[in-house]
Amino acid sequence: MGSSGLNSAISGLQADSSWLDVIGNNISNTNTIGFKSSSVSFASQFSQALSSGSGDNASSELGGVNPELVGSGTRVQAIQTDFSAGVIQQTGVTTDLAINGNGFLVAKSGASTFLTRAGNLAFDSQGFLVDSTGALVQGYTASTTYTTQIINSVLNGPNVTNLNTTTASLTLNNLNPSAIGNIQINPNMTIPPKATTQITFQGNLDAAQQATTNGGIFNMAPNGQPVLPIAATLIVLGSATTVDPDRMLTVPPIVAGVPANFNFSQIANLSEQIGGQPVPLNNGFINLTGAKAAAGNYAWEQQPPLPPSAQMSQTVFDSTGNQHNITFQFYQINDIGAGGVNPAGGPSQTAYAWYAFDTTGNKAVSTNNLLGGTGIGEGDFQIPGNIFDGFDRGSTTVPGQPVLYGGDFLYFNTDGSLASSGGIGGPPSPPGPPNFMSIPRIYLPNDDPSVTSPIPTGGAEITPIDLNFGSFGILGVGKRDGLTGDAQGSYQTINGVNTYVPDSHATSTQNGFEDGILQSVNFDQTGTLIGSFSNGEKTALAQVVLASVSNEGGLASVGDNHFQESTNSGALTVGLADQNGLGTITGDSIEGSNVNITVELSNMIVAQRGFESNARMITVQSDKLQTLAQLGQ
Repeated sequence: MGSSGLNSAISGLQADSSWLDVIGNNISNTNTIGFKSSSVSFASQFSQALSSGSGDNASSELGGVNPELVGSGTRVQAIQTDFSAGVIQQTGVTTDLAINGNGFLVAKSGASTFLTRAGNLAFDSQGFLVDSTGALVQGYTASTTYTTQIINSVLNGPNVTNLNTTTASLTLNNLNPSAIGNIQINPNMTIPPKATTQITFQGNLDAAQQATTNGGIFNMAPNGQPVLPIAATLIVLGSATTVDPDRMLTVPPIVAGVPANFNFSQIANLSEQIGGQPVPLNNGFINLTGAKAAAGNYAWEQQPPLPPSAQMSQTVFDSTGNQHNITFQFYQINDIGAGGVNPAGGPSQTAYAWYAFDTTGNKAVSTNNLLGGTGIGEGDFQIPGNIFDGFDRGSTTVPGQPVLYGGDFLYFNTDGSLASSGGIGGPPSPPGPPNFMSIPRIYLPNDDPSVTSPIPTGGAEITPIDLNFGSFGILGVGKRDGLTGDAQGSYQTINGVNTYVPDSHATSTQNGFEDGILQSVNFDQTGTLIGSFSNGEKTALAQVVLASVSNEGGLASVGDNHFQESTNSGALTVGLADQNGLGTITGDSIEGSNVNITVELSNMIVAQRGFESNARMITVQSDKLQTLAQLGQ
């Protein structure tokens, strides 16, 4: 009669006591943010063999005998952490976040690196993003980057220095792991202004408006000379009778180099492919100096037409955040065939000339503040007598090679879709067709009245702006309704500017902004901290990183909702939310404890009964030993 029963009961007390400790810890952390509960598993202790048993003995006709074993109790085999997700709870606190799926936030305190699922974060007095213990949350922080663009002003003459325009922007570089560090955001930060680099147009230009009062695109100035700028392009590179012999004709033909009143007549859709790609009409640039000398002024200041077919204004920003105003005027130089201009039964299309003016400070539209337009390139406003004066062609004087940035007519297909980008075609590539059209660009000068544009002037603060009228060459997708029977008509905007109905309602947007003060922040699903500024802009300020290990159960819990890697957890793998198996982020929320209180209370009853039973067993063993002692008296 040994004491193995007493030892077994004691081991049971110890095991059940440990289980109750774990249950108590789980229940006490029912409301702990990001807490992960634990569970206990048990194993039997080594058993004492009273008899080893024996096998079958055929010769003695005896069967086998099983061994006789007495166990020596139980032990705690493992205490495992349950890393299943807790319930996501909305808090309304913009710096809170919850992880949906795999991964841990990474935080540092001194030389120690911690992992945590507790997303109740905040900014400290120095703008560092910290967890509830003050550990520094790790990730990427946006920085101000500067981009410099060179504007080639060599066209103004051999002694003019190139101009540089520099813009500043907040850039979040999350592709370089070596850039991971403490996230720090200045609560009083200001987003730098962004200069406008593109104006995007969308909507409808009137498809049926009569182009001029007399059906022609030309009118004669008082001195008897034709007003050239709208149509001088036809004279520069067009032949005596044609603009583009494959797709358009002038009606009637030009006689002795002097145009009479005429319109365009379309032979084929402008976006029909030549050599496998849509090709722009072969137009060119206008010699504005010569046109002004001949006509005394520009077409938009004389008849026809007056006023322009359509006009809109757009506020833009320079690199310092100052506002400027650009006014665009559109002149319809051909309609869809009113008055029988286009052949009956044949294709019809609309064409517009466009011009841009700097009207900052309520300046009137005039040739003094012209920024660019149809038939105007970078070399048109030049120093008198300069060898490049007149028909500038960019970096070369080869006849017929267009400048990189220049304005051309806006042409439309017979279905109302856009056929041109409003920019001049690239250099021709004989014997094949010309290259694609370029996006037209205008140059916005500073407020110095001595600075003219589009030609940059040394020392001037020039802002280059691309004009996006839409994707050209999209044929067969337009919907043109209501041109004859329905006065209202209908239209479907495919892209950019179109001519579907007899009504102009085109609008424009731009991508610049003035500086702004940080107002609020919030996390998106990638863990990116988005800042909202007083100027209405939103931009990425930082991005938290997530870490994972191959064996979460091997992580060591070190308190304060922190875990650390151990020899059995595997090394940390750091990445971004929603990538490579890592979870997503829910902002304004936290992950609650994953403790199931019902399960814990049930386990507590089982553990309590086991503890009581083992205690009773110790009493029984004590009584047995006492009886044995009395037998010896």
